Amino acid sequence: MNAALALQDPVLVIEHVDLYNEKDEVIDGDLDYIIPPGTAAVRREGSEMTVISYLSMVRHCAEAIEQTGADAELIDLRWLDRASLDWETIEASVKKTNAVLIVEQGARGTSYGAWLADEIQRRLFDWLDQPVQRVTGAESSPSISRILERAAIARTEEVVEGIETVRRNAGGAA
Repeated sequence: MNAALALQDPVLVIEHVDLYNEKDEVIDGDLDYIIPPGTAAVRREGSEMTVISYLSMVRHCAEAIEQTGADAELIDLRWLDRASLDWETIEASVKKTNAVLIVEQGARGTSYGAWLADEIQRRLFDWLDQPVQRVTGAESSPSISRILERAAIARTEEVVEGIETVRRNAGGAA
């Protein structure tokens, strides 16, 4: 929010309802800090695959990585606009792991992850040992029914399946 207030341009701040109940550490020092635009955060180091996500799905990715025991590097994008995407962090990770899993909660269609997968495959093709894999929600929209909503959005179980897909593809590429 502080970065949005400091900019002179229009800004869209996304607050995901799933993050409201999350508990996290309170940082030491000045609480009036700004995450510099264009900086992703590597939440977990790894060498087997690069898992890229944002907002509430970062937690689901961390849980899935823990459950599967994958040696996955987890990148929290934090900034989603194309001008502020942290290509240096993404590129360094992909060159290290040679495999990418993009995880997002929403419907598959023409989502942010689809654009990102295409861009990664174009920019980093020579370092990929397999196509970029994606975990998304279903083709339907979330609804007010808990059962239908669960069917429409991705969670930890779907990320576990995505990690296993990347692992199977790596086994066939060797």
